[in-house]
Amino acid sequence: MNPIFPLAMAVTNFGESTVVLSTAMAVSFWFWLSRQRQLAVLWLLVIGGCAASMVALKLGFLTCGQLVLGGVVHTPSGHSSMAALFYGAAALTVGRLSPPAARHQTLMVATALLFALTIGLSRIVIHAHSPQEVVAGLLVGFGWLACFALLLRRVRPSIEMPPTAVLCLLGAIYAGLLTLAMVGEHMSVEGLLDHIAHLLQTRWNVCAG
Repeated sequence: MNPIFPLAMAVTNFGESTVVLSTAMAVSFWFWLSRQRQLAVLWLLVIGGCAASMVALKLGFLTCGQLVLGGVVHTPSGHSSMAALFYGAAALTVGRLSPPAARHQTLMVATALLFALTIGLSRIVIHAHSPQEVVAGLLVGFGWLACFALLLRRVRPSIEMPPTAVLCLLGAIYAGLLTLAMVGEHMSVEGLLDHIAHLLQTRWNVCAG
């Protein structure tokens, strides 16, 4: 076995949909409780938009991929797209809300994007995706990250802390979600999308042959 394989498996979990989506929802809930409603909605908007874009692209490539790019992309990497958006957005948000952190925002964003690229590379190492599929996923994630960066400029950086009891409850719920995401059965829509693509090809002759 490749000695890098176990490390790649550990790294790739940080781009797992269950990890990223549960964390993003917890972050959005935190901002909502902190009366930072615009930021909460912005996080939900871009995370939901990126996830929906990836589902649409995966279904499109599974159905008609043989007609696009010479068939080299079977299904774009969702891990890569969500990691590029989530970790980049986290770095931008910290810099926006914390004046001292803003002085190091370039370094934080560069580190976040390097981590996203590492997650993308891990998908290649464990043979989950081809390099072309990882690049496709990263392009989608970076596209949504650019939208997030533009909209974030309109958000006022003020945070009101919610009650301690609420924070403890939120922390306990999130810890449970994250534990299930990391050690439990990983959420995947690939099988469902494969089935839908097969139906589109066989019953409705969409991009078949």
